[in-house]
Amino acid sequence: MPSVMKGLIRMIDLSCRRWEKRTSHGDQTRASMGRSLLLLVIMLGMSSCVSPELIDLNSYDPSHDQTAIASYYKNQADAMREKANAQVIAAARYEALFGPEADLVFGARLLGNYYEETAKELEGIAEAHASVARKAQHHPAAP
Repeated sequence: MPSVMKGLIRMIDLSCRRWEKRTSHGDQTRASMGRSLLLLVIMLGMSSCVSPELIDLNSYDPSHDQTAIASYYKNQADAMREKANAQVIAAARYEALFGPEADLVFGARLLGNYYEETAKELEGIAEAHASVARKAQHHPAAP
């Protein structure tokens, strides 16, 4: 049982026991039944939480959602491009502060180039998955 669940059960149990001490015997029985019902509802609620279906991002199988995979890689490429642009801006600021030969300038430019190359690679992967999705739409699998 996860530690969060144990903590929640302990908190409910302590809270209910404090309330039970201030009530009559009949009320204690109802409180005990109520506590049991509350714990049952919480446990059922937590056990019914279903994690979303995992997508194999390396699969080019048309039966997988290639459009979603392509979208994921496109979003990652966009994030890398944003990081590359941030490094270009940082390099310009470092150059203004420390001069063009500073290690910070060189490092920022190098990192910006890395992010840009990574973005290009991710866009290529996204396009490959999008291509598989387009082919699957034009040539649906036979039933």
